[in-house]
Amino acid sequence: MKQDWFERLTGVMARMAASDAAALEELYIGFGSPIRSLIHKELRRLGVRSVDSAEVDGLALDVCTELFRRAASWDPSHGVAPWTWARLRVRAIVCAYVGQFTDPLPEGGPADADTPVVAAQANADDEAIVDTFERLAALRNDLRLRLLAEALNRVSRPAQQEILFEVKMQAGQGDPSPAATVARAKALKPEAVRQTCKRLVDRVNDLAATDPYFAPLADLHLLRKAS
Repeated sequence: MKQDWFERLTGVMARMAASDAAALEELYIGFGSPIRSLIHKELRRLGVRSVDSAEVDGLALDVCTELFRRAASWDPSHGVAPWTWARLRVRAIVCAYVGQFTDPLPEGGPADADTPVVAAQANADDEAIVDTFERLAALRNDLRLRLLAEALNRVSRPAQQEILFEVKMQAGQGDPSPAATVARAKALKPEAVRQTCKRLVDRVNDLAATDPYFAPLADLHLLRKAS
């Protein structure tokens, strides 16, 4: 049953990638329930417990429209639903609806802040990307992964690392403007996101160039241009 569901979804996304407007309506009607479930999850993450069903339906339509726009970039071979693949975009739509704003950032973004950027509270089952990376580094017998985790912790805070990882993740999914996507999701300015990534990458590269202990990190793909 699940396979049939995914095959139907793949067909709808393929039609949307070919600019078939009727497929957008089919996505909204046929797959609106899981999309609304994700929207409710994002709303709860932001501390919003009660939203009129008509408002959620409107957000679901916004998500479907965004998926229509990005349909050609979704790869079904990864086995994830397109709204999961585009989760940062969905998060940005919900954040814009709720009207979440952070405190003003110093010039140059969170890289210069005295305190970490306060991110929206995540659900208990929504592991932070930094925690996932550190757990992976601890489990895998990979020297460069362990060194990268150590270097990042030496030169930055988790909030900054999360921005870098999310930008790289979006770029890996084919997002042409990953910094802008992450900025919308976190209610930041794209330039602040770009500056955070650049400074973090520069600091780790400097560490790799000046400290023999971190030399294996030289030429690591993650430490190339991040946005």
